[in-house]
Amino acid sequence: MKKFIICLIALIFMGNICEARIFGRRSRGGSSYGSSQGIDTSCAQGIANAMAKKNWVGHFGLGGTGLMEGCASGPTKEYAYSHCCFAGDRSLKTVDVGYAQSKSGRWYCCRRYTR
Repeated sequence: MKKFIICLIALIFMGNICEARIFGRRSRGGSSYGSSQGIDTSCAQGIANAMAKKNWVGHFGLGGTGLMEGCASGPTKEYAYSHCCFAGDRSLKTVDVGYAQSKSGRWYCCRRYTR
């Protein structure tokens, strides 16, 4: 019974994992994930606001800027921050962070990194 409960809890947490996609790209099923037009991508806060508004996690790409972008969502700001892409890479330094909360209460975080 204990193993069953642990497995059930693990499945619930796995259901909350988000996959970050680049805005404007299509998924394997053919559905579009939107466009970055009209969204402020100059700072991490603009991206976090856009993700919270759309209720999904996605990358905007930072080509030519020398920065890397990590995005995530979760039940708290801290959870979202710690689960951003590249969060475990100690060679990267966080230079910009943005947080936003969706209408459903979920938190979205965007982190920008440099080496």
